[in-house]
Amino acid sequence: MSIFSRKEIVDNQEIIKEEEKRSIFPEPEVEGVKTKDGAYEVEVTDVIKLENICRTFKDGFKLFDNFNLTIKDFREQGQLISILAESGAGKSQILKLISRLEKPDSGKIYVYGKPVDEVDPIPMVFQQYSSLPWMTVLENVEWPLKMKGVDKTIREQKAREMIKVVGLEGQEEKWAQYPILSGGQLQRVAIARNLVCDSQILLLDEATGALDIKSKRDIEDAILNIYYSSKLDPTVINVTHDISEAVYLSNRIYILKAKPCSIYKIIDIDFGNIRRTQDIRNTDKFGEYVRQIEGIMNEING
Repeated sequence: MSIFSRKEIVDNQEIIKEEEKRSIFPEPEVEGVKTKDGAYEVEVTDVIKLENICRTFKDGFKLFDNFNLTIKDFREQGQLISILAESGAGKSQILKLISRLEKPDSGKIYVYGKPVDEVDPIPMVFQQYSSLPWMTVLENVEWPLKMKGVDKTIREQKAREMIKVVGLEGQEEKWAQYPILSGGQLQRVAIARNLVCDSQILLLDEATGALDIKSKRDIEDAILNIYYSSKLDPTVINVTHDISEAVYLSNRIYILKAKPCSIYKIIDIDFGNIRRTQDIRNTDKFGEYVRQIEGIMNEING
């Protein structure tokens, strides 16, 4: 098989040798060996891989029938992945399988190349608030480290770092309960608590679904702040029914079709090398992505 450089200079042997040396893009392209998956260069090890997943419920409903999903590790950047689908297609079930809250009837799940049951449980943020109301914000975020027996000084330092990342500085000593904190602030507490254990993967199951528009935008921007944090290099997997949110938060969107669940389309979102802000919603490119995905969802539901 021929090896072609990313720059398509096939007669430059030095570049060819460098490509061969890396050997991180084994999947074939029309011409040579691809160095990209879609719009992105990728690492050799996938972040998440679901392989031949089957799941049938007691009433006979077959949700997954040899379902496969691979979430690549984009090279030199984190992953913002959204999963879009009609209700009942299995998008939330995918997160529960990855987080080990549920098990498939058969099939395999890998996290960074290891079976999912050989790695620490992956945190997950739900639509419902999950903060412990009898604890302060700081105590909530510290809690997972306290359960692991981490020294108080170390766990408080780590908790404060995550509180800063999600934009809750100054709220550390407040009780983590409504109405002392807003709904959006409570979701930030949950996100910070899940990040404090150094997990590079964050699962969001309709995490903004119950919020008003301002709180929703605040959480979206907090998620982007996590993504842009050089210390974290995260993979954020966001299940949502909101097309606009998916475009704003994603560099890749998986669109699922139901009965049984399958991947219908994969859309790469690329706004260039800029930090995303809410202003990007006003651009023509943002509108084009939204209309493209609306058309795809109409195909599925039509």
